[in-house]
Amino acid sequence: MELSTAFGVLGVIANALWPLIKHRKFLLLGQVIACICMFVHFWLLGAHTGAAVMAVAGLQATLAIPLEAHPRFKSVYFVSLLLIPLVSWFTWHGLPSIFSTFALAFFCIGNLQINIKHLRILLLCCLFCWVGHNLLISSYPALVSNFLALCTSIYGLVREFMPNKCVHGMSKSCAFCHP
Repeated sequence: MELSTAFGVLGVIANALWPLIKHRKFLLLGQVIACICMFVHFWLLGAHTGAAVMAVAGLQATLAIPLEAHPRFKSVYFVSLLLIPLVSWFTWHGLPSIFSTFALAFFCIGNLQINIKHLRILLLCCLFCWVGHNLLISSYPALVSNFLALCTSIYGLVREFMPNKCVHGMSKSCAFCHP
C-alpha cells in the first residue's frame, strides 16, 4: 500500500468518526486528527492547496479547543479568515484550489460557532466543497471519506434536533425531571 493511500485511509476513518462526537471539544480534536491524516495524504498526492488547507484547518481546530471559553477566541478565527485567500494564492492549482478554499472558509466559519447545530450545518457545506476538490484531484480515499463523513454528519445533525431521552438524570427536556 502506498504511503499516501495509507494516510488517506486513516483520514477516512477519522473523518467518518468525528461527526459522531457529541461534545464540541472532542469533535474539534477529531477534526485535528483527520486534518493531520488528510494533510499528509494530499501532500503526497501533490495537491498542495488541499494540504495547505488541511494544515490551516487543523491549526484552527486546535486553537478552538482551549479558546472556546476565552472571551476573545473569535478574534483568532477572524484573523484566520485572512489566511484563506493567502493559502489559495500561494498554492494555486486551478479549479481544485477554488473548492478547497471554499471548504476552508466554511470550516473556519463553522468552527467559529458555539452552537453545535450551526457548526454541523456549516461543516456539511464544507464537506460538499471537499467533494468537488476530491473529484478534481481523483482522490478516491478522500471521496470515500467525504461520503462517510456526509453520512455521519447528517446523522449527527439529525440527532441534534431530536429530543434528549432521559432516564431521569435530571435532563432539562425531560417532563418527569422538570414538570
